[in-house]
Amino acid sequence: MTNKGKHASQTPATFYRDLAIMILGIIVVGALVFLILYLIADQPSTGPTTTTTTIAATTTSEDITTTTVAQSSTSTAPGTTVVAVRPPDQVAVIVLNSLGLDGAAGRLSADLSALGYQTLTPDNYEPEIAPSRIWFREGFAAEAAVLLEQVPGATVEPLPDDTVGEGADVVIVLGTGYTE
Repeated sequence: MTNKGKHASQTPATFYRDLAIMILGIIVVGALVFLILYLIADQPSTGPTTTTTTIAATTTSEDITTTTVAQSSTSTAPGTTVVAVRPPDQVAVIVLNSLGLDGAAGRLSADLSALGYQTLTPDNYEPEIAPSRIWFREGFAAEAAVLLEQVPGATVEPLPDDTVGEGADVVIVLGTGYTE
């Protein structure tokens, strides 16, 4: 009579074969679970989606201002705000020179006019500032962010003083570090 149970392996080799099959089974089941989770997580969310082209302007100063601008959109997800960018001919811009580089404000104004912006007569600004600033009146943050392409390294901020650049929607102040 033997001391082995009814389901005991007859040889030691079958034990290792059964162990290998069990480990392989665990690996296959784990891989299937991860595959299913990956496919579920990769599915788009239900509800409306947003298709946008954005220009992100991140600026640094004592108060950090970040503006994201959507140029085109098909639909929006709940809780998403899309800001349409006005065409250049609907944006009045004035360029002020605070860095003392003669004619810099006039040259940038001419460049902006060639791009279709309504440009006001360029002028000087005191005191000298660093870095350059792009100040916007309420409702013109998106347009100010687009103008950041023309003044790289500038800080985009709300207009700190309503008397500066009267008649302009966006005020560009050329500061130290500005290069043409």
